[in-house]
Amino acid sequence: MAAPKKKILIVGGTGFVGGNLAKALATHHQVICTFRKDFTPMPGVEYFRFADITDKEQCKALVQKFQPEVVIYTVGSNDVAKAEKEVILTQALHSTAATLIMTAADYIKAKFILISSDWVFSGTEGNYSESDTAMPYSQIGKAKLGAENFVRSRSSNHVIFRASLLLGRGTIQHPAWLDTLRERQLFNEKIALPKKVVTNPVHISLLIDAVEKVIDQDIRNKTFHIGGLTKTSFFDLAQLFLKKMDLNPGLIEQSDTSNQTSGTDFSLNFTQTIRLLKVEPLLLEQSLDLLK
Repeated sequence: MAAPKKKILIVGGTGFVGGNLAKALATHHQVICTFRKDFTPMPGVEYFRFADITDKEQCKALVQKFQPEVVIYTVGSNDVAKAEKEVILTQALHSTAATLIMTAADYIKAKFILISSDWVFSGTEGNYSESDTAMPYSQIGKAKLGAENFVRSRSSNHVIFRASLLLGRGTIQHPAWLDTLRERQLFNEKIALPKKVVTNPVHISLLIDAVEKVIDQDIRNKTFHIGGLTKTSFFDLAQLFLKKMDLNPGLIEQSDTSNQTSGTDFSLNFTQTIRLLKVEPLLLEQSLDLLK
């Protein structure tokens, strides 16, 4: 028997992660997505302009207006370099606004799902499990961890997903990392990427599968890791992707410095996710094949 249809509010539903979640969830649920400026419409999805995500009263009014059973928070870019330059904005989007939306969701007893990332870890060890101590160096990691800690301490019905680098297609307004990489290569632009910093990227379909199961099975108060079976650097991933797309991998340059002191291995152990949610793990080749 199919799970009952639910009303789902995706805050940040026009971005790469939110848009892919909206497209998948709309096939079985009623989905509302917030947007700030513009969006690419998807069949079966309702859109609502939401200007100031850091305003407490507006966040409360948003959730009260739609009365969702599930709220998914996907706002914010994972651009680490940009986050270091825009510390206040990073804190506002990844932490402050997330806590305001969570509080509003908790008031109407809706499930709150927070999409976090592997940047909450230091990167000094790798293969991090959900129970390992999060100790971020980056501004984006600090902001995301702040949101995680607030959600765990205040919400009685939440799920947190920490995702490694997610692979997939974005939209014209909100391209994914690989979309941008391919576009720049078409214009023969050189790109510098780190070879020492590694993660275990995975196609976004794995996150979608996990989120759907959390919603349908009413799983709550858990933290899950989402990642792939293959560890690789950003440099090597970009080269492999461009080769598959018949583009020039020689335009990718290494950006590592000899005095780099921050962590280098942000890979996530997702054994618990496989065991509890019964998702199928993917090798990097399998994830890249899904991009075709």
